[in-house]
Amino acid sequence: MFKFNTDTIEKLKAVDKRYWAMGLAAGVVAVGLFFVCANQITLTDEALSKKEITFNVPPGTPAARIPAILEKEGVEVNDFYFKLSLRLTGAHKNLHAGFYRVYPDDTVGSITERLSKGEAYLFSWRIPDGSTYWEVRKSLNALDGIKHDSRDMTAEALLFAIGAKETHLEGLFAPDTYNFHANVSDLLILKKAYEQQQAILTEEWTNRGADCQVDTPYEALILASIVEREVARSEDRAIVAGIFSNRLRIKMPLQTDPSVIYGEGESFGGDIKRKHLSKKTPYNTYRFVGLPPTPIGNPTRESIHAVLHPAKTDYLYFINKANGDLVPSKTLAEHNRAVRRYILNKGQ
Repeated sequence: MFKFNTDTIEKLKAVDKRYWAMGLAAGVVAVGLFFVCANQITLTDEALSKKEITFNVPPGTPAARIPAILEKEGVEVNDFYFKLSLRLTGAHKNLHAGFYRVYPDDTVGSITERLSKGEAYLFSWRIPDGSTYWEVRKSLNALDGIKHDSRDMTAEALLFAIGAKETHLEGLFAPDTYNFHANVSDLLILKKAYEQQQAILTEEWTNRGADCQVDTPYEALILASIVEREVARSEDRAIVAGIFSNRLRIKMPLQTDPSVIYGEGESFGGDIKRKHLSKKTPYNTYRFVGLPPTPIGNPTRESIHAVLHPAKTDYLYFINKANGDLVPSKTLAEHNRAVRRYILNKGQ
């Protein structure tokens, strides 16, 4: 009978261990390669040609649906590994709705981590300086990716919904760029814009100068909206505010065309004419002394600050040249000469 000696047995054990270690190492390498490869994403040519790649996760979407959503946008992932990564990051339990971006250097892991943290793509919407409330509503109604809860609301209902104390929508929204997640209600966006304007107005009113000619924060908002529409350059706000403040102080009509135009309403789209200047509306500042009943647009902080810190000046009139230069005048005769020279182009 054949027998192994002790040395032979030990040698066989050593060989067995080496093969076992090699097999284990090969297995580890194979598993590692699988996870490395499975972690990669592939973009179709169409997806790569887009300016940006985004995918939408609607509210209530099951985490298991994400790979199919990505594939529809041209982003191919390993379905098994993606779902595993969702579990590892916890995104399968706390999936945040919204629009998410995908970048060419992304991996499955980076995408699922973004999902787990709710790092959704933020939408942006801007309220332009001096825009009217109807322009604001029209712009917001045309915005994609949000809930349009305010679209069919009356002005009164909207004022109530955003918590406004005022009785007119005009001037209540701070011109700015607002960032928000997808599927947010437009009421929340408008409420934020309203609260921001209120905060600005409160701060500026608290620190107002002694020479301002308005008696309430709302009057400051009205005059600021006029200044906003009248200046061609930001640096002219204080002097234009000073001119209008002088007119208020001596009870001279403000005679501001933008207010007259506002009084014509949303449908006005032409040049202001003599018939408009003689029309009896609450916004015709050629026919009465003092401020119109409401703002005529949404003023910026800069214009609000200007009317509460008007420049000290003797000027009562001004025009803007075609290039935006301000030409102030102390007397009507000076003003008429400026109009003749720079507006009518008739020289001196």
